[in-house]
Amino acid sequence: MLPQDNGDDQLDPHVEYLQQLLRDNEFLQRENLLFEAFLAKVDMSKLGALAEDDASKKKKGGKKGAAGGPAGANTSRGGIAAARDGAAAQFAALTDEEKNDLVSQEVEMVQAEIEAIRKAGDKDIDDIRTLMEEVDMRIAETKKDTYEFKRDIIIAAENPRTGKIVAEKMIRFIEDKLRQKDATADKLRLKNTTTKALITKLEHQLAHKEEMGEVLHLVDFDQLKIENQQYMERIEERNNELLKLKLSTSRTVQVLNNLKSSLSDMVAAGHALRKQIAERKQDLARFDADFGNVLDEKGRGERTLRRLKLEQEDIDTPTIMDYIKLKHEVTELEKQLVDWRRKIDILTMEKTRKRTLLKSVASTTQGGGAGLQPYGSGGGAAAAAALAGGEGGGGSRGNSAR
Repeated sequence: MLPQDNGDDQLDPHVEYLQQLLRDNEFLQRENLLFEAFLAKVDMSKLGALAEDDASKKKKGGKKGAAGGPAGANTSRGGIAAARDGAAAQFAALTDEEKNDLVSQEVEMVQAEIEAIRKAGDKDIDDIRTLMEEVDMRIAETKKDTYEFKRDIIIAAENPRTGKIVAEKMIRFIEDKLRQKDATADKLRLKNTTTKALITKLEHQLAHKEEMGEVLHLVDFDQLKIENQQYMERIEERNNELLKLKLSTSRTVQVLNNLKSSLSDMVAAGHALRKQIAERKQDLARFDADFGNVLDEKGRGERTLRRLKLEQEDIDTPTIMDYIKLKHEVTELEKQLVDWRRKIDILTMEKTRKRTLLKSVASTTQGGGAGLQPYGSGGGAAAAAALAGGEGGGGSRGNSAR
């Protein structure tokens, strides 16, 4: 790992040098492109004249050095050779100031081209807008003429019997249109003449002002300077006022934004309140309906109450003594009912007991011997008769009780 790191450290200076060369080449390519663009736009004859002027100035400087003394002859020749070498070097390599001048001139040229293109574009836009307006006017005029032709010729000039267009109306319509066109042409011709006269007058005024501007004196320039200073002060005041207005406008915009936000909140609250009001109106309508139903029920109840009161007033109510007597009778009858229920229970129990006894006697009689049968039969008959008499007596008592 260590030798590889050493190799990377050794290659780093070469890589940096290569990157620097690439950046220099890119810079030189951009310079060459800039110089080519400048040379393509500049006239070469003017450039040669500028070079000859520089060479002549240097030659004049060399001649002055030769006129200073004999010893300066050799130096003058050396100066001329040096000037030639300097001229060659000037074409070979440019200084930073010259490059800066070239770049500035190129920027100015590009800006001038952009401005010229912008002006040409604005002029083309104006021309196109003018043509569009003219086309719109012509379309409107054509639609109007078409409508009038349909109205006056196709509809109004038609013969109702033959269904054909009357020629006299057609000719009259065309003559009217031609007179209108002639009147419009006369108006435009007069307007054109007036415009030309105004242009000529303005040109004369402009030429007169230019001539007067050439004979301006120092006093006029001083006055213009004073006026310029006054206008500059006014412009400064207006700029300050404009700055204040901008600040106040920014504050106004902030207040307006706050008011807009408040307005939006209020609008939302208003929508919510409208919704609540609609809901409350629905509830109120429902309550009104319920209230009407309750009133109807109340009316029905009052009518029923009056009817019941009338019925109650018509019934003969008993006196207090009658009520006491009826209550006493009811109490006595209830007591008698209780007594009779007890008697019925006692008789029911007695009947059940006697039936049980009869069944037991009957079973005993059937289970006895033959010698005992006459006695048993006689005894059984007597017992049955006794039971029957008992039941009959109970029944008679029950009937008498009833």
